[in-house]
Amino acid sequence: MIPSGILERLRCPECGRPVETADTGDGITCPVGHHHRQSNGYLDCSSPATSEGSTERTFASFGFEWNHFDDVRDEDEEFAEVYFRDLDLDDLEGKVGLDAGCGKGRYSRFLARHLGALVALDGSSAVEAAARNLSGNPAVLVVKSDLRAAPFAPESFDFIASLGVLHHLDDPRAGFEGLMGYLAPGGQVLVYLYSRPSSPGLRALALRVAAALRTVTVRLPHRVLKAFSAPIAIGLYLGVVLPGQYGERWRVDSLAGLPMAAYRGKPARSLVLDTFDRLSAPVEHRYVWTELAPWFDEAGLVVDAARDETGWFVLAHRP
Repeated sequence: MIPSGILERLRCPECGRPVETADTGDGITCPVGHHHRQSNGYLDCSSPATSEGSTERTFASFGFEWNHFDDVRDEDEEFAEVYFRDLDLDDLEGKVGLDAGCGKGRYSRFLARHLGALVALDGSSAVEAAARNLSGNPAVLVVKSDLRAAPFAPESFDFIASLGVLHHLDDPRAGFEGLMGYLAPGGQVLVYLYSRPSSPGLRALALRVAAALRTVTVRLPHRVLKAFSAPIAIGLYLGVVLPGQYGERWRVDSLAGLPMAAYRGKPARSLVLDTFDRLSAPVEHRYVWTELAPWFDEAGLVVDAARDETGWFVLAHRP
C-alpha cells in the first residue's frame, strides 16, 4: 500500500514516468509496463548491484550493520533530540518528507510523528530492518534505492533529512546536489556530516588513530568486526566516556573536556554500535565549515543553523 501523498511523487526508476499502483496491488507500474514490487514491507526500486567505486561494499556494510543492530532503543530518542534540535518540528505538520539513507529507521520513526507522510529510503538491505521498525505507521513508505538515483519527481519533498550518510559516498557533494533536486521551493533540508578539527588536539589525535585502525578493519569480515568492536567500545566507555561524565558532574574541567560527550549518560551498547559503524564503512569523508558552505550557497539554499558537535548539523531552506 502506498501512503496518500507519496504515490504522485514517485517516478519509474527505469524510464522516469509517473507511476500508479499495480493492478496486483504489490507495488507500482508505469505506462510502459515497468513494474516494481512492494513486498516484505518495502518498495524495491533498486538497480542491479554495481562494482563501481565502493558502492557495493558500502551497501553490504550498512546492510549487515542495521540488520544486526536492528532493535529500537530508548537512547535513539535522546540522539534524535540532538539531531533535530534546530528544527521547528511543529512546522512539519502535514508535510511530506524524505529520510535519505534511513538505515534501520530509527530517525524515520521520530520524523513520522510530525510529518503528514514520509519516505524512508535506503540503498542497502537495511530496508528490511526499517520495514520491521516502521510497520506500524501507515503514513511511511520504505523504499530501497540508491539516493543518487532515487525514484522521485523533481522538487517532490517539503523536507529532506540525510543524517550520517553523504560522507560515506565516493562523491558526497554530488550526492548532496542530487538530493537537493528533490527539495521543493520553501522546503527544508537537514544534513549531518562528519567534521574534522581545524587545529591539533586530542580529537585530532583520536581521529588519526581511528583512521589508521580503519585501514585494517574495513577489510575484516563483518561478523569478525562486530565481535572486535565490543571490547574497543567498552574500553572507550570506561576510559573516556565515564571519566568525562564524572568530570562534567563534579566540574573537573580536565575530565569534562574529554571527547565523546554524546555518549555520557547513555548505555555502552550505543557506543558498540557506533564503533562498528565507524570501523566498517569503506568510505569516510570529514569537513570543516569552509568546505561545506559552498555546497549550500551554490545550491541556492539559505543556511538557518550550522553547529559542529563532532559532526556538522546543518539546517537550511530553499527560498
